[in-house]
Amino acid sequence: VAALGAKRGATVHTCEAGELTGFFAAFSTGDRTRSFLKVQDGCDYHCSYCTIPLARGASRNLPVADLVREAEAIAAKGQREIVLTGINVGDFGRTTGESFVDLLRALDAVGGIDRYRISSIEPNLLTDEVIAFTAGSDKFQPHFHVPLQSGCDRILALMRRRYNTARFAERIGAVRTQIPGVFFGIDVIVGFPGETDEDFEVTCRFLEEIRPAFLHVFPYSVRPNTPAAEMDGKVAPDVAAHRVQRLGELSSRLYRSFCAAQQGREAKVLWESTRRGGDMFGFTENYIKVRTPFDRERINTITRVRLGALDADGVAQATILSE
Repeated sequence: VAALGAKRGATVHTCEAGELTGFFAAFSTGDRTRSFLKVQDGCDYHCSYCTIPLARGASRNLPVADLVREAEAIAAKGQREIVLTGINVGDFGRTTGESFVDLLRALDAVGGIDRYRISSIEPNLLTDEVIAFTAGSDKFQPHFHVPLQSGCDRILALMRRRYNTARFAERIGAVRTQIPGVFFGIDVIVGFPGETDEDFEVTCRFLEEIRPAFLHVFPYSVRPNTPAAEMDGKVAPDVAAHRVQRLGELSSRLYRSFCAAQQGREAKVLWESTRRGGDMFGFTENYIKVRTPFDRERINTITRVRLGALDADGVAQATILSE
């Protein structure tokens, strides 16, 4: 989902009330079907590789009521899906004494919005309450983007992450118990200072065990004024590049396996305006990208489909079912 936020030509709207707190809510309207609503900014975590707390400040947010008004403005424009964005969205409420679940409940009640996605949530903030609410909501989609960063506990400790692999796996399992067919996108950093070949293999084995649907893989990049920048054990760029390639291949295999398990099943797709090769495209509830012959009347509508096989580009053929 995070990659979707990079659309060019988006119009940004701001909430003037937020300027009083040094924070502004914003939503982009570059797509006719989807909008990105900023609900939180800053971070109180101090991971050893990250400069965000220095650059963006402490975690903060607008009141739930202000964000509901933003969502209502999006609905008034006819967009049907909202992606909730922020630096650490699960930490919502630091400024106002509210909670992330308070925000989810309020947004769930906004008329005219059919779908919500959470852009990214830290595993330690993927609480039982958040899981239970999203499992019971018709609007919050079975799709989570969760940063792992490493599947090796030794490296997680060096990164100063707030969980270990056992806790991460437990949270993934808790979601799957309540939300069958859920899509997990997972962030992984390779080549962190001190990461040995064996550490990397431990990460690979862990990813094979938890089997996410997709991996967002990044080579470690030095950030000045961070503890990691001063750590020993720098990983050679060619070694890091090889590790990125390995996990990219694993991601492709995991995604195709996830989609193969969904083949033949019914799903609901929100159709977008893009037209390519005579086809239009959309996403299922659990974030499988699909195609079907272009039909202008279906843009920004949600229809039932039966999922077919993936093509070479990783897009599933969808057969629209009669309503």
